[in-house]
Amino acid sequence: MKKVLVLPVLVVVLSAAACGDDSDPTSPGPTARVRFFNATTGMTGSGGFTTNGQYATGSALAFGQATPTCATVDAGSTSFGFGAANVGGTGLSGVAIATLNNQSLTAGGNYTVVTAGSATGATLFLLDNTFSGSLSSSQATVRFVNLAPETGTSANTYTVLAGTLGSGPTPVIATDIAVGAPTAFKTVTTGSNAFTILRGHTTIVSGSEGTLNFQAGTANTIAIVPKPGSGDFQLINIPRCS
Repeated sequence: MKKVLVLPVLVVVLSAAACGDDSDPTSPGPTARVRFFNATTGMTGSGGFTTNGQYATGSALAFGQATPTCATVDAGSTSFGFGAANVGGTGLSGVAIATLNNQSLTAGGNYTVVTAGSATGATLFLLDNTFSGSLSSSQATVRFVNLAPETGTSANTYTVLAGTLGSGPTPVIATDIAVGAPTAFKTVTTGSNAFTILRGHTTIVSGSEGTLNFQAGTANTIAIVPKPGSGDFQLINIPRCS
C-alpha cells in the first residue's frame, strides 16, 4: 500500500519539475533594437553594416540614409562593422573599413549605430536612444550629435542655439559638441522648431535649413553632417526605433 501511495506523489513531483523547466535551448534570448545610419563621405557607392560578423540585412545605405526598419539583435556583447556594400546590397565588398567591438546591448534596448568621417578614416559610434522622461500631447524631445568630425586637419565642434540669429532670442542648447557624443535630450514643443548651428563663431546652419518639424511624443536625434562636395553642412533627423 505504501508503494501505491508513493508512486502518484513521484509522478506529480516529476511532472511539476518538467513544467517548470524554462531552459529550452531553442527559445530566443533577450534582444535589442538597432537602426543604422551612414554619414561617411567619399564612398563611390553605398555603405553596409555588420553585426557580430554577419551582414545586417537592408543596411546598404547611401550617404545620409538610415535603415527604414530596425534590426533585432541579441542582447549582450556585440561587435559592429562598416564597409562598402556590394552591388546587390547583400553583403560587404571586401573587409570592413571600420569596426566597433564588444559593445554591451541591454535587453529591450533601443540603439542607433552611426558611421562618420571619410571613407579612408570612418569611425563607428553606438548611440543609446533611451529616453526616460514624460511628454505631453504637445511635446517632443530632441538631441544633437556631431557626425561631421573634421575639415582638413581641424576637428569640428559645434554649438547649437534654439531659434534663428537675428530673429529674437537664441538660447544655447549645447556647446562644444564632440564627434559621436550626443547631447542630452531637450523637451520642445511639437511642430516647427528653428535651430542655429555654429562652428566656432561661424554660422553653418540656420534659417530654413535649420528648421525641423517634430511629432508629438517622439524622441529625435538630429545629426550634424556635411553636404558632400560642397563644404556646407546640414541637419538630418534619425528616427528612434519604435
